[in-house]
Amino acid sequence: MSANPYYLDAGITPQTRYQRFDATTTLAIWTPTTSTRVVLTGLTITNNAVAGTILFTFGNLAGSRIAEFAVAASTTIMPAIGSIECTAYDREIFARPSSSPSNGWSITAQGFELP
Repeated sequence: MSANPYYLDAGITPQTRYQRFDATTTLAIWTPTTSTRVVLTGLTITNNAVAGTILFTFGNLAGSRIAEFAVAASTTIMPAIGSIECTAYDREIFARPSSSPSNGWSITAQGFELP
């Protein structure tokens, strides 16, 4: 059984988050509600900037790397990630692009928050 039907059958509501980057800063793309854990089930990454990479981490910690994707200029990718579940409560998901002029990158994240 894939992740979405599993969590839907458990009565958990799917959620979507959106973030746009105007600089090469680290921004939270998902801030969970108190005492929940995030399960990431889908990503849509759009790069309107020059070619570069985008790094995803749990909790803005160097050792908490989720994934890093190389994305060509003027490209949208939707990586097949299945599901990535954070085991820590209240842990945000952050992203940091390597290049970003105005309206350079945008991220749409889909997933669930588990109690």
